[in-house]
Amino acid sequence: MTTERGAERRARRRDELTAAATELVSEHGLDGLTMQALAGRVDCAVGTIYTYFPSKSALLAALMSDAVQVLLDTFHAASVRWDDALSGVSPDVASLARILAFTDLFVDSREHHPEEFRFLQMLITTPESLIDPDDVASVLPSSLSFLAEVLNLIESAVASGALRPPTGDDDGLRRTLRWTGSIHGALLVSNVAQVSGLPSVDAYDGHVLTQQVTVDLLLAWGASDTQVDSARSVCTGLANRPVVSPG
Repeated sequence: MTTERGAERRARRRDELTAAATELVSEHGLDGLTMQALAGRVDCAVGTIYTYFPSKSALLAALMSDAVQVLLDTFHAASVRWDDALSGVSPDVASLARILAFTDLFVDSREHHPEEFRFLQMLITTPESLIDPDDVASVLPSSLSFLAEVLNLIESAVASGALRPPTGDDDGLRRTLRWTGSIHGALLVSNVAQVSGLPSVDAYDGHVLTQQVTVDLLLAWGASDTQVDSARSVCTGLANRPVVSPG
């Protein structure tokens, strides 16, 4: 019992440290996250922090792993609602609607889970000078779980007949990487919308860009215009369902 209480206290303390670290990054950027600053934020000795995270790199990896898990939990919660809403929709259209709904969910995460989304992008773009590759490896289990869910969306669309099976050097994983990479790229482009005076600012909207690149890929992988149009119509209804954070 004593051991269990000690483990619970340690888990709570870890959560306090990661929450404070997230605040520091939000307020001051990655350079503002130091062990000394974190110790000051939670009012403890620097040495105490090192008993939880042996380095700043390990701390960043923990933040990334937690962020991926939050987004994964949000996806699981949303997918349950999608299943209920799509119960009467044909399997091929429903599978495409889930892909489009995931795209919207991912874009919405910038607003609903801004810090987690930032850390997810860090996982892709953070240079080795800030985080050790060995620490990045510790994020792999949660990252691969998230990637597996995305892969399952594509494979389900293939199984339903909405998409052609991959051939040659193509496979589900490569499709997954191209899709998620395209979404990330579209969101980077959408940042231009913050610049005033641009013509056709709506063209830079994150939802518009990510939906379009997703549709382009679905059509390239064998979906018909009719199936995609039906899926987009259904997805509009899914998007109107509130996204509730897990827990």
